[in-house]
Amino acid sequence: MKKLSALLVALLCTAALWAQAPATASTAGQKVGVINIQQAILATTEGKAAEAALTARFQPKRAELEKSNQDILALQQKLKAGGNTLSATAKSDLTEQITTKQRDLQRAAEDAQSDYQQAQGQLVNQVGSKMMPIITKYAQDHGYSVILDISFPWPQNPVLFANDSANVTNDIVKLYDQAHPSSASAPASKTP
Repeated sequence: MKKLSALLVALLCTAALWAQAPATASTAGQKVGVINIQQAILATTEGKAAEAALTARFQPKRAELEKSNQDILALQQKLKAGGNTLSATAKSDLTEQITTKQRDLQRAAEDAQSDYQQAQGQLVNQVGSKMMPIITKYAQDHGYSVILDISFPWPQNPVLFANDSANVTNDIVKLYDQAHPSSASAPASKTP
């Protein structure tokens, strides 16, 4: 707690010093922008098409997981309904089946989530790698010294405030779609 208080005091003192210091040539007139890079990637025509293909690709797995969940619910209902009529052995067998199916469903769901996140990461990297030169050129053409990514909430993202006029996300999406018009028809990368 003492370390946190000392850190807070140091930050407040630093902020006070910055507020009192006159603007220098190195800080005066510098332009800072922000972009939500994840939003930008998924808002491009190519990103939308790849996300739709990704969703379609994982739909069969989602349906399989939903069916497994329905099977478990049916077994649980059977166990509940047969509470007074089932033998102890039958109840034990049903309970074991339910436990096994729940464990298998949990593993399958975790594997599917991991596979989906990996495929989505590839999509983000594929579009993002083509977007970076566009961001760089945009920053240079419009006099930005820095463009910060605000995709993640605080504390991963140290930007606490940004005026809407500093947000260049929509501009970058438009420029990307202009630079890569045929990319929309390209299929999303396949992952086994």
